[in-house]
Formats: sequence, C-alpha cells, structure tokens
Amino acid sequence: MAKKITHYFDYLTDKNNEPSISPAEKKLLDDFMQEEYKGAKWNTREMGSKADISARIHKNLKRGTLVKSAFNSYYKYAIAAVLAVILGLSILFRPLHTQPKELLVSTASVTDSVKLTDGTLVYLAAHSIFKYPEHFNGKIRSVELLKGNAFFKVAKDPSHPFIISSPQIKTKVLGTSFHISLDHNKSTVTVVTGPVSVYTKQQKTFLLPNDYAVFTSTEGLKKQRTDDMSLYNWYKKDIELNEVTLDKVFTLLGFKYGVSFNTENEKILNTRITLYIKDGLPLQNILDQINYITHLKLRPYGEKINVSN
Repeated sequence: MAKKITHYFDYLTDKNNEPSISPAEKKLLDDFMQEEYKGAKWNTREMGSKADISARIHKNLKRGTLVKSAFNSYYKYAIAAVLAVILGLSILFRPLHTQPKELLVSTASVTDSVKLTDGTLVYLAAHSIFKYPEHFNGKIRSVELLKGNAFFKVAKDPSHPFIISSPQIKTKVLGTSFHISLDHNKSTVTVVTGPVSVYTKQQKTFLLPNDYAVFTSTEGLKKQRTDDMSLYNWYKKDIELNEVTLDKVFTLLGFKYGVSFNTENEKILNTRITLYIKDGLPLQNILDQINYITHLKLRPYGEKINVSN
C-alpha cells in the first residue's frame, strides 16, 4: 500500500507540468505539500528554512512551473513524514468529485424564466436574483433566491427534497407550485398547489394551497389564509384580472414591469377593476387602460408611477 501511494504522488509530480493534469489532481498535490510539510521532521541545517521551501513549492505549484528535478530534494522528506497518516485516509483513493458549477440569473426591468435540470420551472419577476447549480448532485435539490420575487413549479421527486434558501427563510417542497416574495425585511411564501414547509432558525410552519406564511424580524413567522390568488398569475403570458383591487394590480405590474406606484390617497387602492393584460403589451398601454376605467391619472417617471385623482 505504501509503495502504491508513493508511486501515485510520483505520478502526480511528473504530471504537474502537463496540460492533462486535472484541477482535482493539482489541488491534491498542492494541498499535500501545504498541509503535510507542517508536520514533517525537518533538518534546518541540511535543508534550509522549512517555511521558505514550503512557500516556494506552493508558489510554483500554483504557477505550474515546478519540475521534478527541483522537487525531488524535498519530496522524500514529505513522504517519510506523512506516509503513516495517509495510509489511514481512505479518502485519498476515493473518486474525486467536483461541485456543480453555480449559475446566477439577475433580472432588471423585465421578467425571466429558468428550467432546471430536474424539470423544475422558475419564473423570476423584475429586479430578482436567483442562484442555482448547473446540475443537482446529492440527496437535496438546493437553490437560492437572493432578491426579489419568483414563482416556482417544482418537479415532483419525493426522494430528493427541493429547498430554496433566502436571506431570512428556507422553503422545502417535494413537488408543488408556490410564490416567494422578498421585500426588504419581509418574506412571504404563498402556496398554489401541494404542501410546502417554511422555516427559520426558530420556527417552522406547514402550508397547503391558499395558505401563505409571512416572516418579519419583529413578529416572526405567521401563517395566514387567502381566497384571492389572482396576484400570483403575474408570470403568465396573458393575464385576466376580474374585480381585483388596484393595490393588487399595482403589485402585479411591479412584478412584471419592475415599477413602483406612489399613491397620495390610500383609499384609491381599494378600487376594484377588471383588466386584461396581453403578452408583450407595453406598460403605458396598461396605464392608459387603468386611467380610462378609473378616471385616475397614472403618470410614469422612470420606474416610478405617480397616482392621483
């Protein structure tokens, strides 16, 4: 066994200057020299400063300039010092696994969507940031919603739970559809289909369709119930809103177009309207419809809409 390990590191040393060496092999050799030299028996008079030689080897390994002739004078001391330890580490000869590449999607004033390798669909609202692996590896399908709003249609896989991490909460499902909203110090999860678990470090709640959970730092995690799910159709191409309050219309337009509404008279928000939003329809056309229906004045200023009577 000892002979096998010695030959293996000798093989890596020869391979270090070749393009064929893998990142995992290079890291193994690099880590070996960095960590194991710390415990080596060292003769300073014969071999010079241990710290200087370790730093030089580490630097050369990083630059890929180390050649075996320069390496051999130190190689035998490192092997002798750590061979007994390595013999007890079966991990040395396990297959080297690399973590899946992490991908990031960031939306500006438009929506976007992502299809994950398990078939899960994620619809991102405007001004949202979503992080996910190139492919899932392991028993858990783990992703992150870092900012904004997203609607999830999670592919069903009971043996591999799907977990969304956010700054304040975690959401765990097996296969269902739901909406997550991150708004400053408030996080909300609203379930459309299937069961969903939402939890923090101190609390946990279980949600069913039409349930939603709200977390704030002051009040913690609270479960509530809603009968109006119209707001969570924002990700669809064509949206039909029937007798919906302006408050929800404005929130939906915020998801879809990345705008916010400034309203002087809060009572206006309770006004109910029926509205049809066709895919690709410019925001100004929608504002014109609302102005016509309500006799209000909605004036855009960049990403802000001023609402007045």
